[in-house]
Amino acid sequence: MPCLPHRQLTGLFFSTLRASFSSLLKAPFFSSLRAPWALKALGVALLLSSLAAVSPSQAAERWQRADVLTDSFMEVALKREYQPGSSASLVRWQAPIKVRVDSQLGNSRMQRQMSEVQFRHLAAITGQPLSFVSSAGEANLRIAFIARDHMTREATAYVGKQQAATPGMRKALREGVCLTLFKTGPDHAITSGLILIPTDYARQKARLVDCIVEESAQLMGLPNDSDKVFPSIFSDVTVDTWLSPLDYVLLKMLYAPELSPGMSAAQVRAALPTVIQRLAEQGELSHAIRRVRQGSLREWAGD
Repeated sequence: MPCLPHRQLTGLFFSTLRASFSSLLKAPFFSSLRAPWALKALGVALLLSSLAAVSPSQAAERWQRADVLTDSFMEVALKREYQPGSSASLVRWQAPIKVRVDSQLGNSRMQRQMSEVQFRHLAAITGQPLSFVSSAGEANLRIAFIARDHMTREATAYVGKQQAATPGMRKALREGVCLTLFKTGPDHAITSGLILIPTDYARQKARLVDCIVEESAQLMGLPNDSDKVFPSIFSDVTVDTWLSPLDYVLLKMLYAPELSPGMSAAQVRAALPTVIQRLAEQGELSHAIRRVRQGSLREWAGD
């Protein structure tokens, strides 16, 4: 990976939010299923498929199992969407996060409100100190609501021309609805971050809220998307917009004192049984469904 502009920054990551299954419902094939008989047939088929795979009680509890939590965490925390291959090191913030909301397109008041609710929710879950600042010089995390035509320019300004020209970055800019970038220091702690949300394109895809929720959660240190993790905003087959109870627990795991930036996949896997056991004893697993809603953007939106 090429060197970054600042000497102390030795790592960089980017991720994108792609169109979800809900977007596919607008495709011609699904449009043909609007007739009542077709919808009924589709509903029965989906129901039979789900019942054949797992019983209702199993579905409600599966994500709470230690093995599922471990595998899910390894997928989203130790792998990289556009950097396939061996597992990466664990990354997360160590220094206080200072967020600047940069609204260049759209309803700036609403964008700031949603950003503040979402980031304060993440701070409450993880225990990571976080505040909002008004100047670019103070901020180490910028969430920018921009036009889609400005995505490449903004990404290049952050990572440099060489990094912006890599195949992975070009693919992310071409295929993604939104884009998350962050840099890490020698200790693998996240030192700065950038979330690019093309307001015009995100609204066209009905993904504006999805962008805010998923990209902010990924920027905490869970950068990978995986369909193996479900139900979760990190899965492209999940149609829910909001943080799931599983996402809540994964964020709790990420900022557990037993873990630290720079840990290898093997070190993380060895530490997770203790982390999961402690969270279970604290009721974080059994009460995750209720706790994930407290102070959330979902609660704020009245959903």
